[in-house]
Amino acid sequence: MENENYVPWTTNMLDEELVEKILQIYMKKTYTKGQMIYKQGEISNKIYLLLKGRIEVNMISKGGKKVIFGIHEPKCLFGELILDNSPRLTTAVCLTDVTVAVLDNSLVLGSDYHEKKLYKALLYATGYKLKAQIQQLSEQLFEAAEERVENLLLGLCKNFGREKQGYIEVDIPLTHQTIADLTGCSRPTVSLILKDLSRRKNITMERNKLIFAKDLNRGGQDS
Repeated sequence: MENENYVPWTTNMLDEELVEKILQIYMKKTYTKGQMIYKQGEISNKIYLLLKGRIEVNMISKGGKKVIFGIHEPKCLFGELILDNSPRLTTAVCLTDVTVAVLDNSLVLGSDYHEKKLYKALLYATGYKLKAQIQQLSEQLFEAAEERVENLLLGLCKNFGREKQGYIEVDIPLTHQTIADLTGCSRPTVSLILKDLSRRKNITMERNKLIFAKDLNRGGQDS
């Protein structure tokens, strides 16, 4: 399946003007690394704007298996699926110390212009995350583990890659376990796939950074 850039790692989804307006109306709150902002099963009317740090949105099955639906960095809205007053389906946990703005589902900003802008941003963010989750689901249903891992890495490269001298670097704190939880694979399987991708495609992980050859099509060849 062709990778469409819908990756479950998001940042900078709101412009600075809208962020400043939200901060004029709604309070800020801080959390420490490892703390839950909300948890699966609770009922809440709160929507959050991430201002500082990094959070993970996940679901835990009854058997204890974890699936990561998204990792968000600053200027991202999250926790928005509360408009029907049903219990939350996911948990949001802090991967670092975090600061958020705490909105409620009225989304009142005091001016028609800014409220329309916020609703548009919320609709865009929700749509993007839904597309990323549909892509995750379709890949887990229809593609082999190797393809799922490679698609995730290539999507991260397209969205977050920075050209260096002779290579492309993705400087996000990615681990083998995170890749496993994002792709529905086991951690040992991910480790084997990464070793194979390093040999065949010159895609490597160094200190949790992804390193890509500038021309992936001319990466390492199968033996």
